[in-house]
Amino acid sequence: MTRSSTPVTSPGGPTLIASGDEQLVDDALRWCAAVGSVPERADDVAAVRRSWRTAAAVLVGDDLVAPLARAALPRREHVVVVARDPERSWPSAIDVGAVAVCTPADEQRVVELLSSALDGSGEACVVSVIGGVGGAGASTFAVALGLQAARRSLQPLVVDADPLGGGLELLTGTERAGGVRWDDFGSTKGRLDAASLADVLPARGGVSQLVWSRDSSRQVPGSWSEVVSAAVRGFDLVVVDVPRHLGDTGAELVGRSVLTLVMVPEEIAAVAAARQVLAAVSPRAPAVALVSVARPAGIGVGAVEEALGMPALTRVRPDRRVRPAVDQGRGPGRSRSLRRAAGTVLDAVGLESP
Repeated sequence: MTRSSTPVTSPGGPTLIASGDEQLVDDALRWCAAVGSVPERADDVAAVRRSWRTAAAVLVGDDLVAPLARAALPRREHVVVVARDPERSWPSAIDVGAVAVCTPADEQRVVELLSSALDGSGEACVVSVIGGVGGAGASTFAVALGLQAARRSLQPLVVDADPLGGGLELLTGTERAGGVRWDDFGSTKGRLDAASLADVLPARGGVSQLVWSRDSSRQVPGSWSEVVSAAVRGFDLVVVDVPRHLGDTGAELVGRSVLTLVMVPEEIAAVAAARQVLAAVSPRAPAVALVSVARPAGIGVGAVEEALGMPALTRVRPDRRVRPAVDQGRGPGRSRSLRRAAGTVLDAVGLESP
């Protein structure tokens, strides 16, 4: 796993006040008290970096927003910039992924945003899965992660964010199931209710799914960020099947993820392709790990690790039962290899069995 050698957990700590401006800090302390949040202060980029991923929310002062933008920290939920001159701070606020730019006078708005971050929300673990090459099994493994999480009594959501993929609903046999799909969020504006989202999505085997309609044009809706934010508030685990050619949406999703998995078949050509994918993903992802996919007469996991310069978090072995089970709409849930590999990933991100 790159950029992190320890299990990664999702945000759930105190509110981070990122500012050296004493007046703004005093205001932020009052806002934290209003929502019952324990504050943590950081007055420089190094201190902010240490708590950036673990804070439940981040209040960034206009004195630090530009330095933080230059530091290129990974994207995360619930960042609010507080500035006396909002127009001047907007470009840097966009770069740090802020959901809003408020003035010190916007007290009610800031308190509402902090409450949103703390209402059982921001606690989902987001994991992205990307194929290092076409046909690596990223979609199948994304579903396997969701199924394994359900076995651990967690509430998982699997998101199909690859418009050119075959469709996760075909892997799980839910193409005719009722529920809303990506296409239904095309006109959504404002904050979505997390509990309602969990109620309306199609589900099977304890795994909710956000997928495409079969007759869809498969255009990611402009409201996708709000939809994903609601998912983070409403589920324990959000697994995203991300396309290899990231684009703006894929880059944002990888940036929001606690861990990004790159699936690499144990073949020379696949390793060469995966090297390019890693080069695109690694600068954007807080943590990256390999999942090695065994192939008959393949080069082996050791050769994959040596060629890519990082160890594999886990390995998926061939299972002849997977393809017919998927073709029959039963999903990959009975594969012992997928279950073991998915369990290793869940352990690594802190979602151990109870």
